[in-house]
Amino acid sequence: MKKHIAGIICAVLMVVSWLKVYAEQSSTGDMASQSQQTSPAAVTQPNASQEGTDEERPLPFPPTNDLKEIVRRATEVDHHNFERAQRYTCVQRQVVKQLDKNGNVKSTEIKTYDVNFYFGEFYPKLIQVDDKPLSEKEQKKEDEKLEKFLDKRRNESEADRQKRLEKDKKEREEGRAFVKDVVNAYDFKLVGDDKVSGEDTWVIEATPRSDFKPTQPHADMLKKIKGRIWIEKKEYNWVKLEAEATDTISFGLFLFRIHPGSRFVLETSHINNEFWALHRLYINGSARIALLKNETAEQEDVFFNFKKFSTSVKILPGVQEVQPEKQEQK
Repeated sequence: MKKHIAGIICAVLMVVSWLKVYAEQSSTGDMASQSQQTSPAAVTQPNASQEGTDEERPLPFPPTNDLKEIVRRATEVDHHNFERAQRYTCVQRQVVKQLDKNGNVKSTEIKTYDVNFYFGEFYPKLIQVDDKPLSEKEQKKEDEKLEKFLDKRRNESEADRQKRLEKDKKEREEGRAFVKDVVNAYDFKLVGDDKVSGEDTWVIEATPRSDFKPTQPHADMLKKIKGRIWIEKKEYNWVKLEAEATDTISFGLFLFRIHPGSRFVLETSHINNEFWALHRLYINGSARIALLKNETAEQEDVFFNFKKFSTSVKILPGVQEVQPEKQEQK
């Protein structure tokens, strides 16, 4: 339970501030899904030459100084980043530190993952522990886990596939609806300008509104979280966020509690002039689960080495599958 506490805090706070697809991406065992139809006969991936279509690109907006409208536009265009992220692989390095009551580190766990996209889903394959390569036995175990996942998707019935895609779609829609509540949950104040990944951004302070009426489950927690948002001025991408819990956030009749002072930072990078990718995720907070004692943890996830991939799936005589070749980002 201890080693997962930071991930739990992360998942709860991220859903407040970012699309659910990115919230799931931060937790190494539960990567986000996308409702993309993929043939169960082979592992296929998008072609690297497929650039964003006009339908995928954010629509241009007329100029505005209305901060609420700026935030609304950011929530509207953000899902396009996930669509483009499907064309890339990356490496994720996660550092989880368990802290004592004085903030001193009791233990540290470091895991590194190779993140790929298969059958419409991001899959994180463990490749290092404590910055050291896996042993032969550990590597075999991870290979078997990946093959098991791929076999399950290859042999998935049409009915099961449709059920999974519908579930994924519903979850994404709920996540987007939740984020839209952010627009009405806060008073916004422009506190400055900044540059993020070379782009000019607005820095906007978000203060909870006492009269906010949530429309989505658990959205009442927004009243207990304050923060700052960085939104780039060209296409209104939501590129950085800092958040802090100002009061106890409870779930399930106090089954799970996040304590005041828990902090969260999300930073993105502009990749290949094409999309804004999750670059750094930092959480420092404490929580209590059921009647267990309080746990405090610090977690930092860094995503790097983004590579655009291409594919050409060929079915040859006597051969079921030819793995796609990867190409490095230029």
